[in-house]
Amino acid sequence: MKKHPLVETSSDALVLRFEDLCLLQYRSLEREEIAAYNRRFDEIESIVDELMSRPGDERRLLQRFYNHKNAQVALTAAHANLAIDYVRARKVFEEIAEDAMGIQQLEAGMTLDNLDRGIYLPK
Repeated sequence: MKKHPLVETSSDALVLRFEDLCLLQYRSLEREEIAAYNRRFDEIESIVDELMSRPGDERRLLQRFYNHKNAQVALTAAHANLAIDYVRARKVFEEIAEDAMGIQQLEAGMTLDNLDRGIYLPK
């Protein structure tokens, strides 16, 4: 059986690809290209799953994006880390809900509401 390419990719390369995909997602949202956004979402999820499967749960490497200048990157990194860094990831959502504009602000606020209501359980 052939290995999935992500398995053979270094963690640093996965982190850089994560950032690139989040930025592409942001541009897709600006252009209202929902299909492109969704494809990138699936790729991001695959990267997060691969990082999670590595010894020591390497999703922590995405924490470097908590203060990213692009709210989509910060938001996605916070989602990826909720289960292992709840306090800091939640703070990112709170900051985006207060300071960002557009869909990222809305998503951050909805995420906080869903966390508080127990609807959203991070993996």
